[in-house]
This record gives sequence, structure tokens and C-alpha cells, in this order.
Amino acid sequence: MSPDDYQTGGTFTLALGSDPGSVNPYKSTGGLNRQIYAFAYDTLVGRGADGNAVPQVASKWDVTPTSVTYTIKDGVTCADGTPVTPSLIAADFNRIKEKDTLSPWVALSVPVDYSVEADDTAKTFTITSETPFGSLLQGAGAVPIVCPSGTDDPDSIEHASAGSGPYTITEYVAGDHYTMAVRPDYTWGPDGAATSAPGTPATVRVNFAANESTMANQLVGNQINAAQITGPDRARLDKSKGIQRFDVPVIVGEVNYNHAAGRVFADQDVRVAATAALNLADLVPVSTANQGEPAKNLIAEVPVQCPGDETTGSLPDFDVEAAKSGLEAAGWTAGPDGMRSKDGQPLKVKIIYQTGAPQTASAVELIGQQFAAAGIGTDLVGLTNAAFLQTLYETADFDIFYSAINVEFPYMATTFFGGATPADGGRNSGAIANKEFEDLSAQAKAAPAEEACDLFTQAHKALFEAADVVPISNGNRPFYTSKATLQTIGLFAVPTSIRLLK
Repeated sequence: MSPDDYQTGGTFTLALGSDPGSVNPYKSTGGLNRQIYAFAYDTLVGRGADGNAVPQVASKWDVTPTSVTYTIKDGVTCADGTPVTPSLIAADFNRIKEKDTLSPWVALSVPVDYSVEADDTAKTFTITSETPFGSLLQGAGAVPIVCPSGTDDPDSIEHASAGSGPYTITEYVAGDHYTMAVRPDYTWGPDGAATSAPGTPATVRVNFAANESTMANQLVGNQINAAQITGPDRARLDKSKGIQRFDVPVIVGEVNYNHAAGRVFADQDVRVAATAALNLADLVPVSTANQGEPAKNLIAEVPVQCPGDETTGSLPDFDVEAAKSGLEAAGWTAGPDGMRSKDGQPLKVKIIYQTGAPQTASAVELIGQQFAAAGIGTDLVGLTNAAFLQTLYETADFDIFYSAINVEFPYMATTFFGGATPADGGRNSGAIANKEFEDLSAQAKAAPAEEACDLFTQAHKALFEAADVVPISNGNRPFYTSKATLQTIGLFAVPTSIRLLK
């Protein structure tokens, strides 16, 4: 496109399916939250389309098996004008691991004991791990850099921003929208991206709209510029003139069991039996609105770091009679109506899911029906994004959460499927304790890149064989745009790639 095709200034409106709640980077690594962080916060390195690190706040880096030294660019500033120095970055990395912060970014991106060193004269920031960690460059490189006003007062950034990113949050209306203003002097985005590029919006508005049909109507009517549509409305958008589509491959459907003591799925035999009751072949088209395929891998984000078929032969086969027998052997006996109980306690499990996409509700309803065929009762609870995350990471009041965990790198999955639970500052909301998975993952994290994938694959199969998690379907979570273009890297739209069209 030529410069004449682009708007000058203007407002880019992005619709998200829910209000993400707090946008304090110290508090959440949720998908909706991270999309907003991307506008307001920088990272040391960006991620290229091939999955490799590209310069962002850091211009270059030196890597050893246990450390990375980043050279910090000149001229990078926080939105309030504070220079981004190695010392500022070190203060942030020290802050996120303090006990009163317990930032989930440590478990997600830097899951090792580390120390940091800043040299403002040499303009270098060094992070050192106590043990070898093959993904330290991009792990530490992906942590949002919070500026001193947020580091000193984290409560001030619940619905505001304190970053050095291309936009600054200027307004928040609960349940309705965020508004952000461009930083016209921003020049240090991924691979040198700058906000002076033609078509860069002067303002970004992020609306919250729970109904995908409403978002689709707004796209067609040019009321918004972009939205992720995952359900049946894609069919008409794909045929609509002036609407562009940018695919984001993801895991769509996934059953995650709660292994916590006192929960029914703490018993592996019950998990295996329940999984045998799931007809994945029927769940795939329902969970993806007929636009997906069976999940073969725990990690689906393109470029897939460790491709291959991990699920075939690893998950329990669909067999309702085997499911019934397994539940019977575990002490859950069927009553006259076929539903099961044990010691007077009915076998009824609470399944939580996020509202917004109609195919999600349909998939959960089908899971309920399939469970019922084996005598398992269900309580299906739809929640907003904020309430869903609160349940996962605060109350833990669920037996299954239906929501795919999509991450950039295999090592990131280890924090969700093992290690510390939220009560201890971790992200293992299902309280999974699979020693084989954790041992193999630890070996993979410390291994050279050429050896890591085989170990990660073995680790993932250990999860499936124990029925700890059940990937169901892969598909796309596409961005549709109207009078705008953008690029996606991994799960998110890249803010510095957004261009408004005339």
C-alpha cells in the first residue's frame, strides 16, 4: 500500500470478548490482559514471525547456558519521560520476584532462581540463572518492563499504565472500554518499529463486547476496526467485502481436571474413566464451529516450537463401557437413573468456562451429555474472563475448567501443568503433580535446543497418559479487520503493526 491509502491519526477500535479486569502486569498473564499490555509495555526482545528473538528495548545480546547480557538501546523512555536504563530494568526484575508481588511472569517466563546485574555505563543488563535454562533469552526477554511509578506503587496501574510502550492508557470505564493515546516519539518497537509510520492510529479504544454476533455486526457496519471472532459468524465475515482476516492458530478445546485434595479428580482412575467417556471426534467440530481439527500437540501456537503428534496413543480411548467400569471400580456405583454416587455423595462435577463464544458453551454442554452417559452429573458454569481467572487463581472452586492454555514455548507449559499452585504463588491451578512430566520438563529446560523437543514430547505424553489434561481441538482464533490492517505474532496483534485505512 502507498501512504495515500492510510489515514492520518484517527482512532482504531478493537473489540475484546470481556473486560480483562486488572491490567497490572504484576498480576496476570491472561490472554486478554496480555493484549492490552502489548500496547503500553515494552519487553527486552520482540518475537519475529519465525519465532526467533528480534531487538526491542535491547539492541543485541550475549547468551551463555546460564546467563543473558542485553545491551539496552539509547533513547528509550517511559511514558512519563523517565529514561529506561539497565538499573530501571533490574529494579523491575527484582520487584517481580518479591514475596509481596509474586508476579506470575516469574513462573511463566523466568521459571528459575535468578539474579540480575545492571551496568548503566556499559548500558548492559544481565540476568543469570542458578541452573542452565535454554530459553532464558526469550523468557526474560518477554517480561513487560514496568517503569518506576508502577514499580513503586503497583496499585496505581490496576487500570492505568506505567510503561515505555507505544501507547499510554488514558481512560478506563469498567465493563465498557479502555482508551489509549499514541506516543508520537516512540522509535524502539520490535525490529525498529516506530509510531511515525503512516496509518498509525493516534488513539486506540479497546471495547468489551461479550457477544460475537454483535462484534461481527459492528465490523460489517464499520463501527469497530478489529475483533477476534471464533464462532459461526466467521462464515459471513469471510464473505463480506472490505473485511480482512488474520489467522491465529491455537488450541481451541481442552479439558483440565482439578487434582486438588478433596476433589473427585484427585483420583487418577476417575480421571481416566471420565476421559474415556469423552467422544473427542464429536467434540472437535462442536468446539471449533466446524472449523478445526483434532488436537495433536500440547502447544499449537505457530511457529510450533516442537511439532509432532503427541496425543495419538497417549490419551485413553473413547469407550463408554470402559468409563462405567472404571467408575464402578473406583467405588462410584450407579443408581436406578444411571447416575453415580459414593458413600451417599452424588458424582456431580463443576465445569467452568468463559462466556462469549457460542461454540464454547455448546462444547461444554456436549461434555455434560457425554459424562451423563457414564453416570457423571455436571454443573456447567459460564463466567466472564475476570471471574474465570479469579476462580482459577484464587478460589479454585471447580472440578474441570474448559479453556485451552496457549503459550509461546513448551517450557511455559510447565508452570500451568506442574509446580506451585496459586496458593503458593504458582499457576498450576489444577494442582497437577505428575513427577514424570516435571522431571522430563526440567531436563528439557536445561538441554540444548536440539535435544529439548524430544524431552518435551515425552513430558507431554506423560500428562496425557495420566489423563491430567485432555487437548480436544485445534483451530484458529482469527482477527477480522475493517478499514485497518495488522500483523499477528503468536497469540496477539502487534500494536506497532496496526494501520488505519481510508
